Amino acid sequence: MQLFSKSGERAKWRELWDALHRFFESPLNGLIAGVVAVAVLSVSFVVAEELNIRASTTKFCVSCHSMNAYLYEEYKKSKHYQTVSGVRAQCGDCHVRKQFWPAVWDHLMGTEDLIGEFARDWTDPEVMKKHRPAMAEKVRLTMLGNDSQNCRFCHLEEAIKPKRKRGKGAHKAALKDGDTCIACHYNLVHEPVDPSPRFEKAMENYPRRHAKPDRQ
Repeated sequence: MQLFSKSGERAKWRELWDALHRFFESPLNGLIAGVVAVAVLSVSFVVAEELNIRASTTKFCVSCHSMNAYLYEEYKKSKHYQTVSGVRAQCGDCHVRKQFWPAVWDHLMGTEDLIGEFARDWTDPEVMKKHRPAMAEKVRLTMLGNDSQNCRFCHLEEAIKPKRKRGKGAHKAALKDGDTCIACHYNLVHEPVDPSPRFEKAMENYPRRHAKPDRQ
């Protein structure tokens, strides 16, 4: 019986192949199929790009309780929110890459956070306290691995003019040696978290990092 079943499946696939072959024998049918395929792919890219944009907004991110109750309130107290110029970074500006496919990948990886939203009781502040170090480590290592790519989309390193002597020296050394932003500025926007052993190990290549990084 199994032999007849496999034979029947092969016959169905062969019938389908023959039907496709007959359809594409006509150049007109091939042209129509090509136009339809291009149209579908184009619409898919447009839809995916729109989803990338919307899913990178602060409004979308803080729709989750854990973000709205804790991280959003911290963000509103930061210099990235309270700016003199009126330019305000959104969640995606720091946490989602700008290129199309990398942004799609970042959003797919974000499903881990979505699962965590439903798997934990975020109304308990102790839950955030427990998981904050791991969340900070994940972001820090990602930014260290891509040379603080998202920072550089907004900040032109050679144009930064620190006011304090320590900052001037650090930025001069960073430009000379090719240091990356997150090696010094790893306590940004959100509540400070001590560097994890993994992050400390990864930062050994950046000996000029600040002993007490600025909170921004």
